[in-house]
Amino acid sequence: MRFITVRRCLLAELVLGTPELKILPSQPIQNRPISQSMLLSCRVEVENKNLVTSLQWHDTSGRVIGDNSDRYSVEAGIHTEHMPGGLALIIPMLQERHAGNYTCTAKYANTELLAKSVLIKTFVAITWEDAPEEQYPILNSDYKVRCKVTANPAPMVDWLQNGEQIPPGGRYIVETDGLLIVKATEADDGTYTCRAIVIETGELSERNIRVEVHTPPAFEKMDSSVTVVEANTASVMCKASGKPLPTYSWIKSSTREDLATADRFSVEKHTGVLTIRDISKDDDGEYKCVATNAAGKAERVVKINVILKPRIVTYKNISIATGKEAKLPCSASGRPLPTVTFRKLTSDRFVVGPQQDDRIVVENTRDDERHETIGTLSISNILRTDDGLYECIATNEGGEALKNVHLTVEFKPSFANTPMREAWSWQNNPVNITCLAESIPNATITWHRGDIELNGRYIDNNIRKFGEGPLSTLQILPIDRKYYGQYTCKAANPLGVALHEINLKEARPPSNVLQAKLEVITATTITFSFVGPAENGGLPVRKYAVQYKEERKDWRDARNKTWPVDSPYILEGLEPQTTYNFRFAAQNDVGFGNWAAPEHHTMPKRSYPEEPHILSNSGEDGVVMSPYSDHYELTWKIPADNGEPIDQYSIKYCPVKHVDGHWTETEYQCYTSDLSSAEHTAFVLRALTADTHYKIELRAHNKIGFSTPGEVVIKTARGKYTLKSLDPPVSATEGAALSSGAIVSIVVASLFVILIFVDLSCYVVNQAGLLMLICEKMRGSKTSDEDAKLGSDEKEPLKDAGKEATIQPR
Repeated sequence: MRFITVRRCLLAELVLGTPELKILPSQPIQNRPISQSMLLSCRVEVENKNLVTSLQWHDTSGRVIGDNSDRYSVEAGIHTEHMPGGLALIIPMLQERHAGNYTCTAKYANTELLAKSVLIKTFVAITWEDAPEEQYPILNSDYKVRCKVTANPAPMVDWLQNGEQIPPGGRYIVETDGLLIVKATEADDGTYTCRAIVIETGELSERNIRVEVHTPPAFEKMDSSVTVVEANTASVMCKASGKPLPTYSWIKSSTREDLATADRFSVEKHTGVLTIRDISKDDDGEYKCVATNAAGKAERVVKINVILKPRIVTYKNISIATGKEAKLPCSASGRPLPTVTFRKLTSDRFVVGPQQDDRIVVENTRDDERHETIGTLSISNILRTDDGLYECIATNEGGEALKNVHLTVEFKPSFANTPMREAWSWQNNPVNITCLAESIPNATITWHRGDIELNGRYIDNNIRKFGEGPLSTLQILPIDRKYYGQYTCKAANPLGVALHEINLKEARPPSNVLQAKLEVITATTITFSFVGPAENGGLPVRKYAVQYKEERKDWRDARNKTWPVDSPYILEGLEPQTTYNFRFAAQNDVGFGNWAAPEHHTMPKRSYPEEPHILSNSGEDGVVMSPYSDHYELTWKIPADNGEPIDQYSIKYCPVKHVDGHWTETEYQCYTSDLSSAEHTAFVLRALTADTHYKIELRAHNKIGFSTPGEVVIKTARGKYTLKSLDPPVSATEGAALSSGAIVSIVVASLFVILIFVDLSCYVVNQAGLLMLICEKMRGSKTSDEDAKLGSDEKEPLKDAGKEATIQPR
């Protein structure tokens, strides 16, 4: 039976080929570096894999190597794993103890034993033990570029600089653990290649090392002392060269404190800037700047001098009497000691030494013990004008300090600012007489009449005193003529006495008006001017009054008119061709004087209106400059109509030229416009030519005829000719060209209509309002014919007017 099986196997070998084991990688000797992982796979080269059994790996001692669950294999650092088509031998980290023969075995057809071995040899690969890739020699020092390399077998080492072989000898010396550079210079900067070769294994490895020669810090030119100002912020520079660039620190010499962490200090370590905030006097002293880099460090001492700003230590108000010498001492501190000067506010500064005013001297003295400057402002023969605020100014390099004090000049009383020299009263009206005494210190005021002190031992209920000084008022009720006369105000202080006299006089109504001049007379109006009364009664004239009547009527039927002084004295509403009698009187605060002798004037007959008065502001040459280039607004005052109402205005305007002292019309066309309403007071001339003179004539018309023309010459502004409208000129009161006066009139009329409507509603609904009052009046007594004659004027208000004028107590 066995023979038959063997025979079948031999027959299978003849048919399928001889089975054998194959190890991959296939080299019989495997040279591998230690510390690396390794895998060898073993498979049977046969067609029918099912005939192969017991595939195993054996270690160098012949023991079967198990998988990673086998304790022995794990401890040996070696195990097997089944893989498709074979069995893998795995060494996770190859060590020298793993060197030797390893055998793969298998059974074929349960009868034939198959085996194949592989020899594993180990070696130590090139290892860079001490070869930093960046190294930094120090300038002018010997430096070894470190490159310690190990391998087994031992390697051979050579050097390249920037890709070129370094020849032996010279400043470069190859040593077992590096390349020695003798007295390194900056020219030695570059890339050095340390190359290791193991000939036995054919291993080659290179390490590129960047070499940069470092230079220690060296300070550039910088100030040995720096001046800073108290309370400010200052920066101190520290600059050094070196490779690599140095970093900086600052140390205060007296305390050895690192200022990078100190309050109020900050250090920029890359630029060397020391910043001090809110500098104080304790910051004065020596400071050390330390510059450090990989090549070393350098130190530099800087003296910081702190300037102390000036401070005013003492400076006080003083008081001094006129004629004496005043001294204003002002002490100030600071470093360096300040200079002290003075200035009276609103005046120039007083410098040290004598001044333009030889009464004034400024001196400076030093108090080294107290570290102060004492400035003194001396003013001899003090005057009242020297009173005021004086500023002490202390100045040094750190700035200036200011302080004000008041120099009070004491003087005896003065009534220089008491304008009252006389006072007036009448008809037992009380009157105040007042005096103001200027003095320092304040004066006490008493009032005297002759040798008698009023309200002292002398008591009179008709005399009252208000205020003891510096302002005092005496209120007098002159019930008798004995109270009129001279009163003396007496002011006294420790420096002297002053007297001021006020005369109380009795006022009277003014005397007769000397003359009433006839200035202008028209058919319905008359204008006067007055030559005032010879005696004003002690008080200024306030008003003038006229009483007038038709010649054949009695003075009881006369009408009155009163004008304030300096107003136009015009009577209106008179009848043409009628003779009137006029008499005049003047009024002051006491009352009206007597009527002057009557005079009569006959009014002219009805005629054409007076010449219209054109309102304009002409220049020196009599030409009015228009602000516009193409139009002008003409305004005028309504003239007197001379007894017949004005029914229209006629306006004519023509371009003119100034020839031989006269304005002559040019060849251009003249324009004429008529305004049918007598209420017009403005008119806009349109379509004018720029930079052109125009003569304008304005006439007023009533049914008797045209007035003489009011004339004005205007000149339009320069500019491009703009003909806004070729239509005829229109009144300023029409459309968009309404004047401001017309607009106001329309608004007032509208308000008046609204008020009438409201009043009518009140009358109908509540039986109240203005209409109700009128109705009630109409039911009462009839208005007298005499009142009707007066119209809006006054009738005989003059006889009792004196009772209205009184002087009230103040």
